[in-house]
Amino acid sequence: MRRDWRRCLMAAGLFVAAARAEAPPSFAVAYPLAIEPGAKAYVLELPQDAYAWATLDAGLADVVVVDGQGRQVTAGPYVAAPPGWHPVTLDAPLLPVPSTADGIAGPRIQRSTTGDIIIEPGAAPADGAPHEWLIDARQPVAPERLEFAPFPREASLGIDIDSSHNLQDWTPLVRDASVVMLGKGDDAVDVRVVKLAGSPARYYRVRVSRGDAPWGTSATTVTLSGNVEDATSKDVAKRRWFVVAPTDTRSSGQGVDYDYRLPAALPVSALRVKLGKSDSVARFDAIAVEGEMSGEQLGTLVVTPGADTEASPSLSVPAARRDLLRLHSATPLREAPQLSVGWRPDRIVFLPEGQGPYRLLVGSRSARRLAWPIADAMTALRTDGGPAWRPAPAMVGEAKELEGRKAVEGTTPFDWTRPLLWIVLLLGAALVAGMAASLLRKPRPGAE
Repeated sequence: MRRDWRRCLMAAGLFVAAARAEAPPSFAVAYPLAIEPGAKAYVLELPQDAYAWATLDAGLADVVVVDGQGRQVTAGPYVAAPPGWHPVTLDAPLLPVPSTADGIAGPRIQRSTTGDIIIEPGAAPADGAPHEWLIDARQPVAPERLEFAPFPREASLGIDIDSSHNLQDWTPLVRDASVVMLGKGDDAVDVRVVKLAGSPARYYRVRVSRGDAPWGTSATTVTLSGNVEDATSKDVAKRRWFVVAPTDTRSSGQGVDYDYRLPAALPVSALRVKLGKSDSVARFDAIAVEGEMSGEQLGTLVVTPGADTEASPSLSVPAARRDLLRLHSATPLREAPQLSVGWRPDRIVFLPEGQGPYRLLVGSRSARRLAWPIADAMTALRTDGGPAWRPAPAMVGEAKELEGRKAVEGTTPFDWTRPLLWIVLLLGAALVAGMAASLLRKPRPGAE
């Protein structure tokens, strides 16, 4: 009898231990990875269909790499090495912003699909000379100095200079810098250079804070000097494009909204519009819809005749995962426009730990990638390999469904380990009690 109790207790204990052992994580899909052996690290690009499985609120933490035994290997988002830079000096025109009378709507400033500055005067432009000008550097420049062309007449000015990447958000660079051109000959004062410092930006704004600008609305140029990113040193994923047809159209105010539902929440970074054959020009406000009553303004797309082809420049937007986009036109069109969406896939880097073959697992309600110090590992590998070192590419194969939607949306399975543990404890207590009762009933030695 005592042996039977012990066997039952041992079997229950082994069952609980097996239940509490680490179970393989539940993921929606798996992708086989093909690599060339011998590299110290590998980098892969997430395929488009992976975003349909990766839960949006996990921030890609439910994307892991496992070895042939199903164990996670050191992996994480790939952050490219800082790019190289080279100096640049360019001439650009000063674009005057029309002044407006008090209480009247001011000029509208926006970007075309090529990124060019479009300035539309306000309802009632004032007759006075402008006191604000815009500069388009045509590319992001980390500024160092701005030199004004010689004045047509003597002037002493105070200048404010700001920078922007979208013509909406402005960063102050200089306040009340002196720009002077007075006198002639040996007594002349000629100070037309303003030193700058700041993050790379394409657009610059010049405002006269004191004095009268000598150039008014006449054409004049400035010389901007700084540094631009070296294109040959860029380490970025290639931008991909796909076309989306409108999924919903509705009237909005005096205009119309065109909604576009994407196949997944992709890291959208650019937009491009093509009009129907019956329309030749249009202006759209691009919006990323985030809820019933909320959205993020992405910018303005202006389409003109001959510019709505696949080769037309795009509107760059901050990269973020988005699944519903809206184009708002103040004037209804004869045909719904066609939207092209540009995105760059996220990249995952991993170290070849354990034994292959390696797999990429995507999509889980609860499983998450371990907090590996992947950034420190990349820093060490770049230090050892030099500035030109890059992780070797890993090719992603076709997806194989594992748990599918059950892994992402299913209910939490019941945890049997707790009741089983209680059962083992109760069985152990019963066994101890039975042994104690048996000892109490057993006659003592020497007793009659």
